[in-house]
Amino acid sequence: MQLRSSVLCLCLFSSLSQAAVNCSALAEKISGTVPEFHPSVQGKVIGTGRVHFHEAPDEACANKKIFVIPGDALTIYSILEDESWLEVNYIAEDGEDYTGWVKADRVEIGRPYGAPPEGENDTPADDAQ
Repeated sequence: MQLRSSVLCLCLFSSLSQAAVNCSALAEKISGTVPEFHPSVQGKVIGTGRVHFHEAPDEACANKKIFVIPGDALTIYSILEDESWLEVNYIAEDGEDYTGWVKADRVEIGRPYGAPPEGENDTPADDAQ
């Protein structure tokens, strides 16, 4: 019986701590402090099901109204140091764009924008004129 009480207390504490996350404050705190990609990098949603955007890199900060699905293209701006979350941008078919945080394990990271296509060799110096 004591074990059940401990588990119940742990679950209650866990939900209280998630509810106590101030997503706006967290987003402001990390703004400008996470490693950024320069130039930004291409990404593609992988896995199955919806990937919800988050206001800040925390499960409690999900925005259930904004999501992408597998195959959608993303622009990746930054990544947390532990590589668990990515700050991304998505442009919807209607032209609206959305920026937020998504779990990194649901995104395939591609090439930097502006990079030459894979397999394309650099032009030899004597051919450039």
